[in-house]
Amino acid sequence: MPEYLKSRCCMCPQKNDSSRICPGVPGTPHPDPSRCRFVKFYQDKRGWQYFVQAGIGGNTFKTFYRKPGKAGKGLIRGKCWRSVPWRDSFDEAQTDLNTEAEKSGWEEINDAPAY
Repeated sequence: MPEYLKSRCCMCPQKNDSSRICPGVPGTPHPDPSRCRFVKFYQDKRGWQYFVQAGIGGNTFKTFYRKPGKAGKGLIRGKCWRSVPWRDSFDEAQTDLNTEAEKSGWEEINDAPAY
């Protein structure tokens, strides 16, 4: 069963970072690097992939999607998903994505969407 977190771990050293690898926090129950349980990519039943991406300028973030077999052009890696608002931080946008993924029953995918 996928885990759909609404926020990062409380001691996460990577606030608003898109890295999918947590460096770990020495001296805690989570001392070693491991896969982040908050930053995720998803796929729906049609095979469409969903991920968080920065907007032009890199100051706002939002969920984007890509249909199977569609390659991006330049920096555009997918289409902006209109159902969610632009956010001022990566973490807020990832929370939107994780919430929608849980509600819609999307599956986590291990690799980044094929750009």
